[in-house]
Amino acid sequence: MKKFTPYFLVLSLSVIFASCSSNEAEVIENNPENLLQSYTLKRDATGAYSIDFNTTDNTDVTTLTNVDNSKEIVLAETPQKTATKHSNDFSIENDHLKIGFLEANKGKRTNIYVEDENITFAKGITEFLNSYSITANGDGTYQLDFTVNDNVNTDFVYNENLDVYEIHLSAGESLKKTFSRHFEMNSDKMLKLDFVNHKYSGRTEEETAERKPRIIQELI
Repeated sequence: MKKFTPYFLVLSLSVIFASCSSNEAEVIENNPENLLQSYTLKRDATGAYSIDFNTTDNTDVTTLTNVDNSKEIVLAETPQKTATKHSNDFSIENDHLKIGFLEANKGKRTNIYVEDENITFAKGITEFLNSYSITANGDGTYQLDFTVNDNVNTDFVYNENLDVYEIHLSAGESLKKTFSRHFEMNSDKMLKLDFVNHKYSGRTEEETAERKPRIIQELI
């Protein structure tokens, strides 16, 4: 009967563990996980913007401001356990807000563009839209939730020429104030949403349609 010396036993175990570790590393490398799990862009009733997002529990988060004043949220893998829920506040400047997520492990980028007026200077007063939020679920689907002010009619239209989902708002006698809609990205991995505000101005009561907020979300 053969006897295994302690040295040979330790060496054998080392080879086994090394092999397992190598296989595990290969699996991780071949199947990189999305660090960004989901996010929700919000504008509250005062006009203030914020974004809440969820990551994996091994994600380092760094927020930067670029020279063009756009915001960059860089996500990188880390061996340490990290928080999975994050929140940042933003403001509209020169009627624009741009937020980008960069997942360093895959080179994947998510861009969010918003065109809106800074209603905080007007003490949060808007004619039609009160607040809204858009949630990206991480699978190419999006959930839009929004609230309008009193006596606002709401219609939903898909504009094929512009490839834009439009939410038309106008003065009316509707009692419903809260709405939800489900959307999917197009084949170009882009989602466009426009709130179209129908207003009347001047003595001739000429109608104008103002597209604000305008939201574009894309994956690169």
